[in-house]
Amino acid sequence: MLPGLSERLAGPALKVLRNRGVDVRLETSVSKVTATSVSLTDGSEIPTRTVAWCVGVRPDPLVEPLGLPTTKGRLNTDEFLAVPGFPDVWAAGDVAAVPDLTRPGEITAMTAQHAQRQGVALAHNIAAAFGRGTAKAYKHSDLGFVVDLAGLQAVADPLHIPLSGFPAKVVARGYHLLALPANRLRVATSWLTDLLARRQLVHFGVIPESGVSLAEADERPTVTS
Repeated sequence: MLPGLSERLAGPALKVLRNRGVDVRLETSVSKVTATSVSLTDGSEIPTRTVAWCVGVRPDPLVEPLGLPTTKGRLNTDEFLAVPGFPDVWAAGDVAAVPDLTRPGEITAMTAQHAQRQGVALAHNIAAAFGRGTAKAYKHSDLGFVVDLAGLQAVADPLHIPLSGFPAKVVARGYHLLALPANRLRVATSWLTDLLARRQLVHFGVIPESGVSLAEADERPTVTS
């Protein structure tokens, strides 16, 4: 669970999902999807006509055709975000396997926080390559991670202190609010309204949790003549 983030967040997040009835299968991936089932790498098969495919941690497919050295599908770089052996080639963000100088032997996680800071560092280092300024190694020490699990559930480790449940939810929402460039009052008001009031009378595109189950949605429609 939560690969690339703090291991201390994985356990609480896994517990929340399983308490909600989610069948979590670790170290298992999908090998084949058909019109009536999904086959897994452990040899099992799940009969279904509904598949939600969420792939948020895979590097962009653009990397593979380049033929450059990679780690976990990400372009190898040095601490200056330059691709070794290829002059004038740099990489940053999710496509780059940037050494994490705060954790020797590891690479930086695929998070927006790293990508944003690496973009700034990369711009400075490219300018330095043209004689403007001095190149600097990318180094950022995370103060922790937050993961919002919807409802009143979340996991977080601010200052590397593991939290779960409502306290983690407060930390997660507070961090996300501070990270917004604008409209903070509007967002905070919306969160407060959602907390104190029932679901909106008009809410397009969202079905209430009690409205229909996945099992019901997966049933074949009844055709009458």
